[in-house]
Amino acid sequence: MDCADIAVVILAAGLCRRFGGDKLMAPLGDLPLGVHIGHTLSNMGFGWRFAVCGPTSAISVHYADLGFQIIENLSPEAGQAHSLHLAVAAASATPAQALLVTLADMPFVPESHLRAVARAGVLTASNNGTANMPPALFPRESWPDLLTTSGDRGGAALLGSARVIAIAPAWLRDIDTAADLPASK
Repeated sequence: MDCADIAVVILAAGLCRRFGGDKLMAPLGDLPLGVHIGHTLSNMGFGWRFAVCGPTSAISVHYADLGFQIIENLSPEAGQAHSLHLAVAAASATPAQALLVTLADMPFVPESHLRAVARAGVLTASNNGTANMPPALFPRESWPDLLTTSGDRGGAALLGSARVIAIAPAWLRDIDTAADLPASK
């Protein structure tokens, strides 16, 4: 599938409880942690770009500067599934044929992997050797199933039957605590 036919979303409305602060604004290299995935996605030619952010999120301005339409999640405590529902609603207003779901706290995913997932054209998940996870591609016909999800697992239940594209675990690493950040040099 061509990127121009795909809507991409960055889910960035998590509460960051385990991190102890706004992890998406934590420095990682010369950028805030949450900006890395936005930079990677911004030049890939996706037809529609969305970022679901909390109502007071400082990261929103960075995504807007990269050309993402900000979707405000007024109920981040409802879990990742609520952010997915908002993303599906936004994508449904477009002629997009699929929705590529990415996470703001996964800064290391390379463009080549994102392109491989996007090209698949069918329900596709990334796999780190132990679990299916985002980045994941949800074709339009699967969007009603995404709307039935709830809680913090988001679309994970749907990924059990997905086509899998494996990648080294280090590239799919997410940042949940300050200790997960690479040591600064």
